Amino acid sequence: MVEGAQPIPSRKSGWGALCVLAGLLLLIATLSTVYFATRHTVAIEINGVRLLYRTHQRSPQGVLRELGLVLNAEDQVEFPDQIPSEDAPIRVTLARTALLTHDGSMTQVRTHATTVGHLLGEMGVVVYPYDRIWLGDNPSDLEASLPSIESPARSGFTPLLAEIRRPIRLNLRRAVTLTVQDGALHSNLYTTARTLGEALYENGVMVYAGDRVFPDLDTEITPELTAFIERSKPVVVDVAGERQMMRTRTKTVGALLEAMEVNLNPKDQIVPDVRNELLRDMLITITRIHDEYMVEEEPIPYEMRREPDPELEIDNERVAHWGREGARRRRYRVHYENGQEMYRVEEEDWVAREPIDRIVNYGTKIVLRELETPEGTVTYWRKIRVLVTSYNAPTAGKPLDHPTYGITRLGWKARKGIIAVDPRIINMRQSIYVPGYGVGVAGDTGSAILWKHIDLCYDDHNLVHWYRWEDIYLLTPVPDRSAITWTIPDLPQERR
Repeated sequence: MVEGAQPIPSRKSGWGALCVLAGLLLLIATLSTVYFATRHTVAIEINGVRLLYRTHQRSPQGVLRELGLVLNAEDQVEFPDQIPSEDAPIRVTLARTALLTHDGSMTQVRTHATTVGHLLGEMGVVVYPYDRIWLGDNPSDLEASLPSIESPARSGFTPLLAEIRRPIRLNLRRAVTLTVQDGALHSNLYTTARTLGEALYENGVMVYAGDRVFPDLDTEITPELTAFIERSKPVVVDVAGERQMMRTRTKTVGALLEAMEVNLNPKDQIVPDVRNELLRDMLITITRIHDEYMVEEEPIPYEMRREPDPELEIDNERVAHWGREGARRRRYRVHYENGQEMYRVEEEDWVAREPIDRIVNYGTKIVLRELETPEGTVTYWRKIRVLVTSYNAPTAGKPLDHPTYGITRLGWKARKGIIAVDPRIINMRQSIYVPGYGVGVAGDTGSAILWKHIDLCYDDHNLVHWYRWEDIYLLTPVPDRSAITWTIPDLPQERR
């Protein structure tokens, strides 16, 4: 053989290997056919829950072994008369574990009981009328059903088995006697509560915030325990209109207010008196009383005095002193009850500042002046601006047959040159120069001629109608100073 050459397999050895491989495949196919041909579905009911299971086992025991289900003595199994199938199920009732805590110990049993009473009967446990039973975390009674299996069939065998094997837990609390001395009332209670507060609540004994309980409400219940309750009284306290309902064990009104830390002022009114004994549902009223003092100021108006000034020309004025208001003060005592003003009393009245009169000086100095007129130069001592109207005998308002028709106040016959005036302003027989009329004499009056208003008289045939404001001039001689009206009211007033 040439060095490095590979041997050439013979045709005979290749066919042998193929035959071996074909045989193995045929064997596997045959076994697979047999495996699937012998596999079937069986039904298993475990505590009423139906499951379907695929198996090659032909006997019920084989199926249970394959499932790994270990049975205890208390468990029950009902085998079918034929090979298990969907129509011939294997029925298994597994006993459930129950744990009962009672009388300081724990008892465990395996049971087929369906109610709490049935289970306790199997355990030989006697339940007395006031004892309490808890199933899990909830109160229960003897007729209550034990928990059912809640795991659905589709969850599978393992979850179902775990649900059945989960222990049922019960707790039995024995009732003990509790003696309650509630004031003068004595009573015996039966309770399974852990603390005194729970026991009183369960038995409908109401305890209010103001009550005193001995021992404390969180005291653990022990057999023959005696509790004392000192009851508080319900009262209503009204402080300045704000009411508060409360309960108290104090004996008097004063002790209650002290416990409430109510600050009392000397004038406060308390009903009933602080020395009174507290009664149930008593209303205690505290009226807050205080007085305040206030001062009101009222202005006193000043008066105006007019004084002559010989250095000031007539018909001129100046203020010598402007004056000042005074002040009157009144002090009041204001009485308050609960913040509301009830009344006020004036206790003092005095003038705090006297008023000072306003002084206006009016001129009394006469200055003679000359005035050029169409009739010549005249000398006047006073100029007054007045409302000027006119009249004659026919317009004076008297009929022709009247005895004084056409007769003036001084008895003169009405004619041009006579002027009607108000004698309070212009003296009768005073010579007057009226621009546009000339010189006339104050010789008449009229009911409508008042203050700064004059009426010019004309003859019957030459009446000129006047109605305008005009400056007039009182001519010399100057009348006696006692006959002069130094200040003239501004009436009527000229409209500008």
